[in-house]
Amino acid sequence: MSQATKSQYLKIRVDPDLKNGLQALAARREESVADVCRKVLLDAIQKGVLIDGEDAIVKIVRNCLRDAIKPTEERLAKINAKVAIASGTAMWMNMQVLSEAGYDAQEVYTKARKKAVAQLQERESETL
Repeated sequence: MSQATKSQYLKIRVDPDLKNGLQALAARREESVADVCRKVLLDAIQKGVLIDGEDAIVKIVRNCLRDAIKPTEERLAKINAKVAIASGTAMWMNMQVLSEAGYDAQEVYTKARKKAVAQLQERESETL
């Protein structure tokens, strides 16, 4: 047997309950305690590698999605800012015109806002 394939000796301490559990498992499997320990350790290592691999894949997918979505997100933010400025400008102009025409602009605005909210809620309930 070459040095590369030669088994290494590993000595560990376990509490009596763990030792009894290993012995019982070995008896059920009709294997040695050493074989059971090797299989349990190998299984734990493989699962750990799998979980680590899944974590790495999740990180890669998240980064790819973030990179793909970021330009769209930034574009939508810019559009939203322009819409907010246009809306504010239109509202100010409407309030100015209403005031100059002799209307109570604040009262007209409050009524119009309530009607708009009610209409949007009505449309939302229709789509559900």
